[in-house]
Amino acid sequence: MIEGLSWDEMAGDPDKHILKLKEEEENLQTALYKVRQELRLFRQIKKHKDLAEDWIDNGVPDQRQSSQDDEDDEDMTTSNGQGQTRKDRIRDIMRQDPQRLWKAGSMAEALGVPTKTKSVRVTMDELMRAGELVKHPGSNYQHASGVRPPA
Repeated sequence: MIEGLSWDEMAGDPDKHILKLKEEEENLQTALYKVRQELRLFRQIKKHKDLAEDWIDNGVPDQRQSSQDDEDDEDMTTSNGQGQTRKDRIRDIMRQDPQRLWKAGSMAEALGVPTKTKSVRVTMDELMRAGELVKHPGSNYQHASGVRPPA
């Protein structure tokens, strides 16, 4: 667009050109969105086609067997073998130092499950909604008993 304009045309009414360029940008964004959606659809179709061809060639796979990770995750969310749930263990750890601010990743490491950070964060959010923890900016959690009321 700018290639065909003289300096006088550009400098004479830049607002007119700004509006035209914004409109063109919006149209391009819309077109790009549509292309991305179509690309996503065709990738999904290809994935399912490849899966169907694999099943035709090799048969439908057997049912997945429970792995040790699944058992570990189940144990951590229900009970650790000593009757404590993950929530109980988080409460116990946080009561030891109620002033301390904890990130979900640090808590996961303290629980011995560093690969389960997301699950620990969900549990800590549940405790926060129950009023047992306070969530500070930056996703830092603190035991509710350690929070000082405003002066």
